Amino acid sequence: MKKGYFYYFLWIVGALLLVYYGNQFMDMMARKNDSLGKVDYTLIGHIVYAFVFGVYLSLLNGVPNRRKFHRPLFFFVFLPCCLLLIYPVISQYVTLPYYSLYNEHMAKWSGYFFFGLLTGLAFMKSLFITK
Repeated sequence: MKKGYFYYFLWIVGALLLVYYGNQFMDMMARKNDSLGKVDYTLIGHIVYAFVFGVYLSLLNGVPNRRKFHRPLFFFVFLPCCLLLIYPVISQYVTLPYYSLYNEHMAKWSGYFFFGLLTGLAFMKSLFITK
């Protein structure tokens, strides 16, 4: 089945809704004064929002059709990106090298969002084949 104009129209409407509600989610997470364990809610919000947006971005090529595990993509793209995405969470519990360098570059170039997008996209592409 070919994807037509209607699919892409629905996808862009969904993307607009995701951005709108994602921004509300980010504002809600920023207003929380607590933390989950040692991790701030704002950081969790950045990670979750970017990952969900990456998963949604993978739907641009089509709805997942069937499950097929793509090992190289999973091990050489998804896992390193996922580790870089949750590096600040891990650093709250374990002393990690180069955390200041990591934090400087992630804050400067919006790295959380881009690594989250790449993590979500690689996750879906490594697990599923699209129509």
